Amino acid sequence: MLSFIYADDLSELDGDNAMAVLYAAKKYLVNDLIFHCSRIEIESLPNIILAFVQARLLKIEFFAQRCLRYICQNAGLLLETDGFLESDQNCLCEIFDRDQLLISNEFQIWKCALRWADEKCRQNAIECTAENRQNAIEFSAEKRQNAIEFSAEKRRSVLGPALFKIRFPQISAEEFDNEIVPSGILSKDEVNGVYQFLSHPNLSGVPGLYPLKFPYKARVSHWNIPKGNRGTIAMEIEKLSEFAQEEVGTSRFSDAVQIMGMPWKILAEIQEENDGTAKYLGFYISCTASEDEKWVCSASATLRIVSQKSSTEDIIGKRNNFELMDPSRGFYEEEEDKVTLAIDLFVEEPKMDKFDSDSNQLNGKIVMEIGKLSEFAREICWSERRSETVHIKGMPWQIWARIKRAHDGTEKWLGFYLLCADPPDDENWKCICSATFQIIGTEALSEKRKDIIDIEKTMLGFEKFVNFKELMDPSKGFYNEDEDKVKLAIDFSVEENSEEQ
Repeated sequence: MLSFIYADDLSELDGDNAMAVLYAAKKYLVNDLIFHCSRIEIESLPNIILAFVQARLLKIEFFAQRCLRYICQNAGLLLETDGFLESDQNCLCEIFDRDQLLISNEFQIWKCALRWADEKCRQNAIECTAENRQNAIEFSAEKRQNAIEFSAEKRRSVLGPALFKIRFPQISAEEFDNEIVPSGILSKDEVNGVYQFLSHPNLSGVPGLYPLKFPYKARVSHWNIPKGNRGTIAMEIEKLSEFAQEEVGTSRFSDAVQIMGMPWKILAEIQEENDGTAKYLGFYISCTASEDEKWVCSASATLRIVSQKSSTEDIIGKRNNFELMDPSRGFYEEEEDKVTLAIDLFVEEPKMDKFDSDSNQLNGKIVMEIGKLSEFAREICWSERRSETVHIKGMPWQIWARIKRAHDGTEKWLGFYLLCADPPDDENWKCICSATFQIIGTEALSEKRKDIIDIEKTMLGFEKFVNFKELMDPSKGFYNEDEDKVKLAIDFSVEENSEEQ
């Protein structure tokens, strides 16, 4: 802290000491240092759950929310760590209460809750019985130290209110019958309440002799937690009404989720129709990966707007024409002024192209298949697909296919380009590019183009290469209707520009 105060030096600040420095900065009101500590990379913290607890105690809400979002997005792993056992009851309640808690299934929450309760019982020298787990007493630090003095009735639970954050109706009937009921932790009335709900799943909270005492709404994702190449990202857009009033191009990112060693984020962006009559929400997956320009991978994603009502399903799709902020749709929480986005993602192993950056190779060919063409054709104007990268003259080149729509919306064309994906940072750099653009089929549709490529004009091609109606006419021989795909190819050459620089 002293090095920051006297020399504005943050070189020693890292994940290992960030919480200690944050505590000192808060104690001595060093606001600039609080600012920097609360923006430390969450992944660098040795115990993120404990950091969340400490941020709450220090009343640094921004940092606490960052920690909580990361915990939710990586709950399947973090709740299995020893660090989770260091959380307190309030922390446990807040984590278990989150709709965006990404875990394999609700039964995992139950098992983690038992593990936490058993650890607290051991710490307090209490026998770990069902009776001890269910007492709804909130222990203060002093009471924890003297827990052995509590009567048997008050030892029934260290879980307290956290027990009622577990969504038992989302646990399978088999697991509920075989694991939860025999544990004796739930009372007979609570068990019967769950059974009654499971018997009438479409009548949430059905009244009766045994009212349901547990939340029943499914969390954002009860998907088997990805190991390796699968993952789910969730983001709440808070103060949505304010976000909707911001300028076109304004964006928000989620915190990163690591998949295949790469940081993936949700990108939400304000966009508008071509005629400027209406704004809409742009929704993307973004990878802020390796700085190595030779890195490439394939990924598939399901983008969802998460329903806030049990009677409404998540919206899954490419383009949806409805008012996002209409409360009757079930996606916008008017009181909390927020909406929740989620992406289920599958990522193939990244490939690192190996080539000689000083290569004198002048010619190349790129081939790209556009799968699910019928879906692509229905996407919005400027939706795009890119091929893998081919390196010619030490530069990365790609096919870039995009949608071009008529102003009246009656027609769409396939835009077809050769793109220099990352030109050198040199205003004098130029090259002459000659390319033959083809759609491969029983008969090839082919066009040629030649032009100068530089740092301002990085692509060569056709804004309206072919009308989608013609492209998807099976009689033309370009479109494989059964496989719903089309194949594009570009043969091209790159020459040094002979014009005087």
